[in-house]
Order: sequence, then C-alpha cells, then structure tokens
Amino acid sequence: MPELPTWLAIGLVVAAGVAVLDLRRAEAETLVVYTTPALADLFAGALSPGFLAAEGARVEPVYVTAGQQYNRLRMSGEHPEADVFVHASPWYLEKGFDEGRFVPIRIEAAERAEARFLGREVDGGRIWYSFAWTPLLEVYPRSFTAPPDLATADVRMGLAHPLLSNNGVYDVVFFESLDPEAGRRAVERATVQPVNARQSINGVADGSFDLTLGYEAVTLFYQAKGADVASSLPVLHGEERLLPVVASVGLVADHDNPAAASFLAYLFSEETQDALARHHWRPVLPGHAEPDGARDVVGLDPVLFDWSDWERLEAALPKYEVRT
Repeated sequence: MPELPTWLAIGLVVAAGVAVLDLRRAEAETLVVYTTPALADLFAGALSPGFLAAEGARVEPVYVTAGQQYNRLRMSGEHPEADVFVHASPWYLEKGFDEGRFVPIRIEAAERAEARFLGREVDGGRIWYSFAWTPLLEVYPRSFTAPPDLATADVRMGLAHPLLSNNGVYDVVFFESLDPEAGRRAVERATVQPVNARQSINGVADGSFDLTLGYEAVTLFYQAKGADVASSLPVLHGEERLLPVVASVGLVADHDNPAAASFLAYLFSEETQDALARHHWRPVLPGHAEPDGARDVVGLDPVLFDWSDWERLEAALPKYEVRT
C-alpha cells in the first residue's frame, strides 16, 4: 500500500484530534444520549429543542445501531460517553443493568402509566421506563391486494438484523412468542437484513424486498414523505396480532451530567407527551392524543414479553440471522 503524502497524513491526524476534542467538549457541555434512528424525527423536532428551551441544556443524540451502541458503552468502562440510553426496546437496558451498566431510576410522573410501560422494580427504583410506544406492523407494497399471512407468505422478506437492531429484537419476540416455525420460514425467505427500523421500511419503499416487520411510527413517517407502502397489524394464521414496541429510557452508570435526571422527567412531561403524536409515536400517559393514521388496536390483547428474561431472548437471537 503506498504511503500517504506528508501533508495528507498530517491533515488526517489533526482532523482526528479535532474530532476527539469536539467529542470531549460535547461530553462536558451537553447531555449525550445514545438512541436509535427510529426516534430521530422525535429528537430533532421535539426532544432536543424542547429540552433546551425548558432546561437550557443541549441534547446530543448519538445514532448508531443498537448493538454497536451497547458495545460502545461496555468499552467505555467507568468513563461513559453517554449519560442516557433511549432505545426502542428494553432488552439492552435489562441486560446492561445486570452487567452494571445502568442504575435504578424513579420517575414519579411515569408511575401513572400502564404496567407494561414500567420496568422491573429493583432496590432504588426501576431499571427502565417507557415514555412512548408504537405497534409492530407488517409493511408491504401497495400493489398487494391483502396483507400477507406471515405463516404462509412466499415473498422476499426484509428481516431486521437481530444482533444489531432493536427492530430485529422485536421480530424475534414476535415469532418466538407466537410461532417459532413461522419465524424459521421468515428467515429462509429473508434476502436482506436491515440494521435499523428506518432501513426496514425504506427497503420496501425502494423495492429491495416485499415484506418486513417494522414500527408504525416509522411507517407513518415514511408514508408522510410519500413512500408507496401499505401496512397492517401482523397477520399470523389469519389473525391480527398486537406487539407493542416500547421506547424506553435508562440512566447510564458513572455518568456525571446533572441534566440527566431532568431529561428523564422531561420525557414524561405534558409537553413531551403532547408532542409524541406529531412525530407518529403514541403516548404512555393518559389524556394525550394518538398520531394521525394510527391503527385502531382497541380490544386486541397485546403480546407481552417479560424483558427481565433477556438471557432467553439473547439465546434465540442468532437463529434469526441470515447466513449465506
């Protein structure tokens, strides 16, 4: 491999140094939040500007795949870059708490939510709280005459990567809870494995595959942008099923940012719960509107998963990797 010109090598070193200085400056002056691209519109449109206006503190969301973010947190040891973890599933929060990566929290306003939005009780509080939710949907081209049945569909699947994506974690929860054999068939038909919820929906929109499981909030976001996709609650053996995707928050151990506790409370403020619908997410606290276009789920029994059983879930994840 040829050597880099001296001027270019020096430039790369300087650029790397500036990047490190900028990151350290961000850690010192802002609240660093590890989060998911599925929440990017909500952060940009409501959470970051709203918290700055309410508390005078900047929020710096870091968008990397869920698995990469957790590994990044583990590698940081006692000097974490992130103060807060905001993700679309509590799996990493439960796993991380048991590994000493998160500390208990208590958010009084959040205690008004239904039990499915409250994390496990431990000494000192709870491991996590969910501040927003959205149903898991199946998403497919508008040209389809009916929603495919996931037990029998013979189409190209885009199955989110189970070890990198929270969306993939929910795919595993869905199939393992209801029909592992249907999950095996889905893996056989998977041609692409997106690494986040946005890629799952975009893959249907651009024709990379014909069927995926994705979040209602992200589907509504893409439909509002003109994406030519249709959706329904997942159909399995002729029956629509409801699996809630719970956007959850945890507090990183060894963080030193005093704004972190205020941000946790801000997620359950009237202002934030009101703003969720404008960004396609559903509130967890009563008395707030649901998003336009939200699917009617009244009367449906949700598929509930005990997230404290994360080790069993972790053992099942590799079965949903597509191996070529």
